Amino acid sequence: MIMVSVIIPVYNAEKYIEECLDSLLGQTYSDFEIICVDDGSKDHSLEILRRYEALDGRILVLTQKNQYAGVARNVGMKWAKGKYLLFLDADDFFCEDMLEQTVKKAEEGHTEILVFDAYRYDEASGEINAASWSMLSAELFGEGIHSAAQIADSIYQFTSPSPWKLFLKEHIEKNELQFQKIKRANDLFFTFAALSCAERIGILNHKLMYYRTGNAQSLQGSVDDTPDVYALAVYALRDFLKSRNLWRTFQTAFQEMAVTLCVYNLGKLRTEEAYLYLLEKLKNDVMPQLEIELERPDRRLGKAVRNQEKIIIYGAGMLASVFVRLLMMKYEYERNHMLIVVSSKQNNVSELCGVSVQELQEISDEYKEYLTVIAISKEAVQKEVEIILQAEGFTDSLKLGFREMLSFVAYGTETEI
Repeated sequence: MIMVSVIIPVYNAEKYIEECLDSLLGQTYSDFEIICVDDGSKDHSLEILRRYEALDGRILVLTQKNQYAGVARNVGMKWAKGKYLLFLDADDFFCEDMLEQTVKKAEEGHTEILVFDAYRYDEASGEINAASWSMLSAELFGEGIHSAAQIADSIYQFTSPSPWKLFLKEHIEKNELQFQKIKRANDLFFTFAALSCAERIGILNHKLMYYRTGNAQSLQGSVDDTPDVYALAVYALRDFLKSRNLWRTFQTAFQEMAVTLCVYNLGKLRTEEAYLYLLEKLKNDVMPQLEIELERPDRRLGKAVRNQEKIIIYGAGMLASVFVRLLMMKYEYERNHMLIVVSSKQNNVSELCGVSVQELQEISDEYKEYLTVIAISKEAVQKEVEIILQAEGFTDSLKLGFREMLSFVAYGTETEI
């Protein structure tokens, strides 16, 4: 029996597929097959795949009309002969001992799902970053092997929905799991549904692959044509949990995941048209369907925005970007009404949405009486920043995490009656 079936959907990946396959064929572990499913590529990807198929008998190449990665992965699963399934992407590449380490860990722990970590590889600069991004938060998982119920509060938070995990094929077949036939986010339902019904989940706290960012050909690189498609994945997971009587167990983690995804997808959009479309979709469709309970925004924020008062925004990351764009696009806030500040510009961008980022010490005392919005997601960091602001003489601040951000999207400048 083959131990691992590596399934790779391929679409217009001629620039990357050789590096991907070479890093797999150079593995220190050899008992695996590679199933490449060409998804109607228009470049030379299929020719390259056929060449590799002729060179190594462990490679099988399948073809289909362009139906996106989810369908391609489902096709690959039908042909898979391995004990384990590993879903990879054609533009990534892998550490030489990835398979050896994951198979060993899975066999020792008899896991149904094994989660491991990854490096982030920047396509433009060629830099490899181990700290800025992670698909595994080991501190949320803990030690040993856990059932889904044992990590119910963090099951959708300790890892990303990417399918770069080692799945026991028997577990997938028993639960009749398939990838969704949607353009993006087709892996969210599959991965989180598989986790939700697993009895033995393990982690390997090592970075074993290189996740490529900045690839213009990637579907993640151009999301504006389908800004709300991710919601279909969230709806499907909700329905799955309810059909399996798992809703009560995972409702808290599900709601937190849904809130984060709504804001995160706003942050990925590039055009004003797509951004404003998703704002309305969230308010009128997505949030009502998901029954996300939100408190109304802080009165101070609504008042400041209604009156077009000057606002200081602490933070220069994704959450701050979503907030700044909301002010500018929906409320026509002028750039000179906003100050964006950080403690240090050393690890931050120099400007955000056309507004210069300044350091705290650069802000004159006359501005310190204005409302300061702490646009940071982690509560612990919010509290640290609050202390710093107080020490620097900022007299009025409020916290804006994912939930507060979504509340502002839902209610805008309304105040409680």
